[in-house]
Amino acid sequence: MEQGTPTSKESYYQQAFDGEADLLGKIRAALISEQYVLIPPNLSFEFKPKISQVYITLFQAGIKKIRWGSRRKDLESSINRVVKKLKNNQRFESFNIADPKQCRILFEIVVEQSDCNIRNLTTAKFNQNRFEPGVTGLKYTYQNTLRYFMPTDAITHSIMSINQLLNFLSKQTGIAKQTNSIKERAHLMRREPIDYQLIKSAAFITYNDQTIPLYRGYPTRIKFNKNSLFEAMMASIDWLSANMYPDGRFLYYYDPYKDTVVDDMHPNMVDPLYNNILRHCGGTITLLRAYELTQEEKYLGPAKKSLDFLISTFREHEYQGQYACFPFFNKKSKLGGAGVGLVALMQHYRLSGDESYRNQIDGLVRHLLSRVDEEGEMIGYYLHPKYNNGNPLVNLSIEMKKALFSFYYPGEALLGLALYYRFMKDIEPELKQDVYNKSLKALDFLVDIRPERYQELFLSLPADAWLMQAIEEWVKVDGFKQQRYIDFVFNDAKQMIEHMYTEENSPSFDYVGGFYYEYGDHVYHDASRCEGLIAAFYLARYLGEVQVAEYLLENMLKSAKGLMLTRHTEESTYAHKYPEKSINSFRFKLTRQWVRVDSVQHLACFYARLYPVM
Repeated sequence: MEQGTPTSKESYYQQAFDGEADLLGKIRAALISEQYVLIPPNLSFEFKPKISQVYITLFQAGIKKIRWGSRRKDLESSINRVVKKLKNNQRFESFNIADPKQCRILFEIVVEQSDCNIRNLTTAKFNQNRFEPGVTGLKYTYQNTLRYFMPTDAITHSIMSINQLLNFLSKQTGIAKQTNSIKERAHLMRREPIDYQLIKSAAFITYNDQTIPLYRGYPTRIKFNKNSLFEAMMASIDWLSANMYPDGRFLYYYDPYKDTVVDDMHPNMVDPLYNNILRHCGGTITLLRAYELTQEEKYLGPAKKSLDFLISTFREHEYQGQYACFPFFNKKSKLGGAGVGLVALMQHYRLSGDESYRNQIDGLVRHLLSRVDEEGEMIGYYLHPKYNNGNPLVNLSIEMKKALFSFYYPGEALLGLALYYRFMKDIEPELKQDVYNKSLKALDFLVDIRPERYQELFLSLPADAWLMQAIEEWVKVDGFKQQRYIDFVFNDAKQMIEHMYTEENSPSFDYVGGFYYEYGDHVYHDASRCEGLIAAFYLARYLGEVQVAEYLLENMLKSAKGLMLTRHTEESTYAHKYPEKSINSFRFKLTRQWVRVDSVQHLACFYARLYPVM
């Protein structure tokens, strides 16, 4: 890979494309009238007669897109052929071609082609067989029929992995009818006698009276500064609030391409509107972050409504003869659910002074303390339908604890306990001492014992952002300012940054600031990990570690800019069935259109803490 390529390529996508603007204007005019499209001289791409398939797609809200492709002897013949076929489509009259605010035109042309060994196709290595979602596509011939999976198809169909790609192609070829297994469909697509080539394209989309170049299928002309970050953050929080149900739940999942709220990851649930209590509480925390920044009361009402939904899931038991409670959701009681629930309730109490949930807060604290065993290990589940016949999980073996292991849950629980210890008034002395002792023991286990006992579960890219946030809080308590805890936070932050794509090692500019497990992985733009980094930053500043804080801030800004590319904007939502439903949310990955409550929540919370120090 050439050094400096990402930066220069980013600059390329910031320039004006007057020739393409002229071309798309001529295409629109030809679709409206009988005009013949003449090719302007100043195009940024070259037409290559042997490979340059041309596609034109029409998008309009509420209407199924229409598309046609052609490759003739030259660009002029190819485009005019496509225009004619589009106008002959029986649904063409449904499009208001004359109104560029309603009908958007996507122009895409193949500009590169190379051989491809489909059995070695990968998203994990930088080699000649790499499939880069949204950047590369496939040209393939099956049963004498030539087909194209254009690079922009990855974003319009939310495709990121090889199996997703081959499953999609199996439906286009009819091979999908042989099996319902996505894995088996992918296997068949590799084994069938199909000739494949990798392709790359140049693509442009109209937006009102503009023509915008696309990279990876989306516009990359973003504003990134303190003001634009604040605007994006608040708009996403308002989107979260606007998409609450009357009972206080958040919209858990939305696929704007299909216009469905049925979660792709849980299609067989009895209730198709899948939910998750941890992510629900994360949504509550996000509303409270907005209130903390703006002091606008409009965020407290929805936050309280969402807390009422959380409380409605509670079940009761006793801890040392006193009231304890826990969320019970999806037939499980997770340590993390109680932990993030306590974080949400405590942030509400800290910011509003509202004591109406005091009994439930104390009950959650007692429940969390009941999940700390003699060694200090916090058990991941209290109730689970697959274990102990759904009865409470106590006195567990090491093997059972390992089966219930979670990186996230103990940190979530300890953050809730830290906020309780630091900010709750009039805690019973015995309870406060118990919180202190067991939190100290739990931290010792997590920092000293867990890395040895569960060594094989640790991955190269740390995933303990909640524990980093918890330690940030606990270090401010006498007796918790221990170098081992501080080192844990800074070491995890350093390891995250060492597994970050930068300007020097990225294959493309939109990788910068994202993470990888192994170099070559498709990028993970991950706001949840960034919440760990921002916690490390505030800890460094609290401790007076100026150089560490500056190092963290420099890298977090790269991540923050990379995450901005996942924002759904008016410009980027051309393929969404109803763009107004998704605008201002953040999608799950670069080429996955899905919105999930946590794809918005983690990013908004990261931005909320980053904003004051930019």
